[in-house]
Amino acid sequence: LNLKKKKKESAAGRIHWSTMMDLRKEHIAIGINSGETTSGAASGSRKSLRRHWNQLSRFQKNLVWIVLAGICIFLFFLIPYDDDGTSPSDSRVDRPLEHIQIAPFKDRHQHLNLEKIGVGGILERSFRSTDAEVKEVNLAGGKNIIDEPPAMAAEGNNNQQLLEEPKLDEPEGVGGGGEVGVGEDGAATLQIVHSEPKEVVENEENVLEENRKSGDAKDFKGPTNDRQRAVIDAFLHSWRGYKEYAWGHDNLKPISMSYSDWFGLGLTIVDSLDTMYIMDLQEEFDEARNWIDQYLRFDVNRDVNLFEVTIRVLGGLLSTYHLSGDKMFLDKALDLGQRLLPCFDSPSGIPYSDVNIETMKARPPKWSPDSSTSEVTTLQLEFRDLSRTAMNPVFENAAHKVNVKVHELEKNEGLVPIFINANTGQFRNFATISLGARADSYYEYLLKQWLQTGKKNDDFLIDDYQTAIRGVLNQLVKTT
Repeated sequence: LNLKKKKKESAAGRIHWSTMMDLRKEHIAIGINSGETTSGAASGSRKSLRRHWNQLSRFQKNLVWIVLAGICIFLFFLIPYDDDGTSPSDSRVDRPLEHIQIAPFKDRHQHLNLEKIGVGGILERSFRSTDAEVKEVNLAGGKNIIDEPPAMAAEGNNNQQLLEEPKLDEPEGVGGGGEVGVGEDGAATLQIVHSEPKEVVENEENVLEENRKSGDAKDFKGPTNDRQRAVIDAFLHSWRGYKEYAWGHDNLKPISMSYSDWFGLGLTIVDSLDTMYIMDLQEEFDEARNWIDQYLRFDVNRDVNLFEVTIRVLGGLLSTYHLSGDKMFLDKALDLGQRLLPCFDSPSGIPYSDVNIETMKARPPKWSPDSSTSEVTTLQLEFRDLSRTAMNPVFENAAHKVNVKVHELEKNEGLVPIFINANTGQFRNFATISLGARADSYYEYLLKQWLQTGKKNDDFLIDDYQTAIRGVLNQLVKTT
């Protein structure tokens, strides 16, 4: 009986356990089949992402943060903004004409005709705003800029007439000309007119040669009207600030009232010499002349840029010599020119960009093996003038070899890349072609050298210039 009783209890226990298991399964099944399947999946997904992130090493986590930060910085600099915080596209939509300056239309007598501009009162508003700004500018001694240009004197009285613009012969065909007209919508238009180069006069007498032969000091009478006096007052204001806070140094820092030195050659003084002479500022000119005579020395252990020192120091000394006839300036120019010559001692003849004017050792710039195209082709005016003034052909020969070398290089419709290698004498592959920095004055000096050397009819300088201007019109000028 006891055995049967135990068997019954054991069977009952198994039935009870089985029932409990079935109930548990049913409970689990009911939980899964409830209406929260979607939210549960989302919660599981979130837990999965967190779990995956926690499983990453510290290095992996830092790498992810760095990548995200890099993307944010890239997007920040990729989207340009104006000073007012708006994007350029917004500015173009909201203010389509605000920062567009339209050239005034002039008739054949060079008189402004605002009615033909066709843009409402834009020019008039611009002129009014400019006048308002000018009235607030104070010059040295408390004198204001005159509100309006002085009235022209009566015909036949030249004592108070303003200086007229020089009447230049229009260079027909040198890259084409332009005509201003009015479009259908009333807006000013510019039509580019192409024409063939006109025949030039070979070996025309050069004004530079005439001035060089005379060697006499030029006479300037100083200002003759209020506008000229206002310009001189502005110059004197700047000059007195430089003299007080930066005398003998390269540049004045007006906000901090201190100075900075680029080459340590008194650039501002040398730059200002010819201006002061033409303005008839004799006292200021004498001060600058004495400083150059006593303190400007070129035997200093300093690297200088060939281009900058040529156009500013060498050019400033030569121009002042031609104006004043003072041989001291020519002697200084000759000393400097000899110290710059080692730049041309390269395998190709293309000059290096930098030179130590004490050791007279030249080298490429520190940031690149190449020289700027504009820098190596913007030396010829000064070096040619130094040779012809000092009767020493070595300077002109070295500079002209650069002309010949660049002339022989392959170009794209006369347009040159902005970098050239002094060792190989070749343009840098895939370099930018532009009228901006590092190329601009190459085109400028082609024309100026042709004028300086007497407008020779068979000169490749004018041919290269005309070819380049056509290339500019064909490839760089875009119309909308």
